[in-house]
Amino acid sequence: MKIVAEYLPTDHRHQLGVMDIALLLKAVEGFGVKTIPILEELGLVHLDWQSEKTQLTYADKLMLFRHVSQQFHDVGLGLLIGERANLSHFGLLGYAILSSRTLEEAIKTGFKYLNLNGPVFAVKVTIDDDIASIVLENTLEIGELLPFCSEYFFSALVSMFEELTGERLAITRLCLPYRTPAYSSKYCERFDCVVEFEAPSLSLSFCSSLLSLPLKTYNADMLSNCLQSCDSVMVALQSPYLLTNQIKTILYQSAGVFPSIEALAMQFGCSSRTLRRKLGQDGTSYQKLLGEVRSDVAKEFLLRTELTIEEIAFRLGYSDTANFRRGFKRWTGITPQRFRGSQ
Repeated sequence: MKIVAEYLPTDHRHQLGVMDIALLLKAVEGFGVKTIPILEELGLVHLDWQSEKTQLTYADKLMLFRHVSQQFHDVGLGLLIGERANLSHFGLLGYAILSSRTLEEAIKTGFKYLNLNGPVFAVKVTIDDDIASIVLENTLEIGELLPFCSEYFFSALVSMFEELTGERLAITRLCLPYRTPAYSSKYCERFDCVVEFEAPSLSLSFCSSLLSLPLKTYNADMLSNCLQSCDSVMVALQSPYLLTNQIKTILYQSAGVFPSIEALAMQFGCSSRTLRRKLGQDGTSYQKLLGEVRSDVAKEFLLRTELTIEEIAFRLGYSDTANFRRGFKRWTGITPQRFRGSQ
C-alpha cells in the first residue's frame, strides 16, 4: 500500500481554520435558518468567517457543528451542505487546488495546507493495487457528530472532484463505522455506490487511475502565487516562535496555577513593562491571552468531563465560583450551565 498524501490534525487545543464554517453558515442561511442568533448565543458573532487567518478552537468548532446539526433531524445535513461546496468557498487553498496540474497534485496541495480549512479528522490517501482510498480517522473523538462530519467531508469531496474534472466521481465503495441512519437512501443518491454502514473503517474508494486526470483549470502562475500566499498564512498562524503562541503554550501547560506577567517576563528575559509593550504591538495583552486560555480549558472541561462548575472554577485558579461564572459569560456570552446544557 502506498500513501499518496496525509494530514494529521493538531491536538484539540490548537486553533483550526474556519473555511468549512463559512460554507456551513452560508448553506444553513439558504435553508432558511438565521445564523446570527446562533453565533450570538455561542459567543462567536464577532469572527470574520471569510478570512483565512480566522481560527477557532476544536471545542468551539464542535459546539457550532452540534448546535447547527440539532436544528435539522434525519435530513442528512452534512450531505446537503457538502453538495453546495465549491473551491471558491475555501479561499486561497481552493484556488491553489483549482490551479494544480493533475488530480493527484491537487490532492497533495490540499493536504499540505489542509489546516487552513480545519477538518477534525486525520486524513490520508492510499493506493492499493488499482484502488485509491481516502481514509479518515476519528483521532479527536468527535462522538455523536461523526455522521455529520463524515457526510460533510465526503459530500464536499464529491462536489469538488466534479468541479475539478467535469466528471462525477465514480466511487467503488463507501465505508462508515456508524449505524445506518433513517435517511440512508440519501447516501445512495449522493454517492451512487455501495455504502457499508457499521464498517471497520471510515473511507471512500475509487479507481486509482483517476489520480492522473489532468485538470483543465491548471494555471502555473496562479498556482505559484497561491502557494506563496498559503505558505505565508500558515507561517503566521502556526509559528511556535510567535510571542503570543509561546505565552499561550505556557499558560495551557500551567492551567490552574497560571504564572503572573512578571513571572512570564522573567522567562523571556525582559521586564513586565517590555512584555506588555510587545503584546500591545501584537494587538493583545496578558489578560486577554489568559482569558482565551481559561475559556478554552473551561469549554474543554464542560464538554468532555462531568466536573461540577465549582470544581472547574477551582482548577482554573478561581477561589470564587461567581467570578468564574462572570468571566465565562464575558468570554462566550453565555453561562457555563447553558454552555453545558446546549451540548
